[in-house]
Amino acid sequence: MQQWIAFIIFSSVTILFLWMVTFPKDFFKKYKNQIFLLGFIVRILCFFFPPIWEDDWTRYLWEGNLIRSGMSPYQIAPLDYFQKLNLNESEIEILSQINHPDWTTIYSPFVLLYFALFSFGFSGFLLKLSYLVFETFSFLFFSKGKFNKSGLLYWIFPVLIKEVYINLHFEILILSLMWIYFSFLREKKFVSAKFLLGLVIHIKILSILFLFSTTHKINFKKWTKWILSLFSGLAGFLIFYLIYYFIFPNTIDFGISNLYKFGGNFKFNQFYEPFWRIFGITDLKTFPFLLQLITVSVFIWISLEKKKRLPNFLFTARKLDLYFLFGYLFLTLLPVYNPWYFLILVPFLVLSKSENLSPWILITLPQFSYFTKVRLGYDFTYFYEIPDSILLLEVTISLICLLWHFKQIFILLYKISNISNIAPKGSIGYGNRT
Repeated sequence: MQQWIAFIIFSSVTILFLWMVTFPKDFFKKYKNQIFLLGFIVRILCFFFPPIWEDDWTRYLWEGNLIRSGMSPYQIAPLDYFQKLNLNESEIEILSQINHPDWTTIYSPFVLLYFALFSFGFSGFLLKLSYLVFETFSFLFFSKGKFNKSGLLYWIFPVLIKEVYINLHFEILILSLMWIYFSFLREKKFVSAKFLLGLVIHIKILSILFLFSTTHKINFKKWTKWILSLFSGLAGFLIFYLIYYFIFPNTIDFGISNLYKFGGNFKFNQFYEPFWRIFGITDLKTFPFLLQLITVSVFIWISLEKKKRLPNFLFTARKLDLYFLFGYLFLTLLPVYNPWYFLILVPFLVLSKSENLSPWILITLPQFSYFTKVRLGYDFTYFYEIPDSILLLEVTISLICLLWHFKQIFILLYKISNISNIAPKGSIGYGNRT
């Protein structure tokens, strides 16, 4: 019952947040300090809430303590450790809640070493505190104390606060490092920036989305700087593999085979699957929308003036949240739609200073995955099974948001087309008219 009350409160606060997204910039400018303080206080209050319908945190704490005991989570599964004699009460409580206890870890070395530093006594309090300190420092470093609307929306985003400071998910490490990364890019510290980007991709391979969105920052004409940036990124990606190997020299796999097995054998919250099933066809996920977005992006590219095509396209991409849309469609091609995976898309909205409501809704949608059949009191065949009615609700809202975004893109294409019709020949890209 307490879990349901907590989720109802969270849902109400999230609806209030989505309403605030529609507020004018002046509101956030006037109350920026109060909003920042509110987000900070809420984070601290969440320290005292137990996780809501989530159990990944138990593995974080167990694997951190395992490393401090001199054993590698890549080599020992919780089920094997459970057979050890003389387990204390804390170990038994944590081990009994771990999901997939027969699996060794799938997390990267940096994440595991981070858990080892902040998991003393099998308590999540220190881990939450470390998250708060790291996130606050990095966000203040990025914003320089000048909070705009999109930045403050990030700071008070209920989904982020719940998944990190209640459910302890480590995606905040990615976000925090990204704020420092973007700060280094702004200051033209490209070598340091690429090192951080490599580290972020090391933490979670899905973060490779940021690599494609910032490639234009590299000056490919100066090959020495390009090579230096490449090696810096590789160093950021590989250094913690080397550190971990130095600590545990018998490590061979680093969980890579487990990660492939996880993606191949486990499917969760694919809310587009029942949608396609209605039409009696194979699950296409969001492939049709991704192909359409690629096509539209190509048309935007070739319709822009050749002389300043790249900067104009990048400006348009930020204005229309194209980076976010590509990221969202990419994540919805995966076999698993975990609610916290989508948090890595938030920086795209902050950087673009997005004014749109639909991206925030799209990130929030996967929260419906917590309404499994077992929690709703339905008959179920496996614990994480979600009713088709919930999945269809998710896909309906998702389609509405995507269609609204595509509507905005087509409006822009129409305007570009009108400009093309009156522009002098050769001044605009392919398809111009005289």
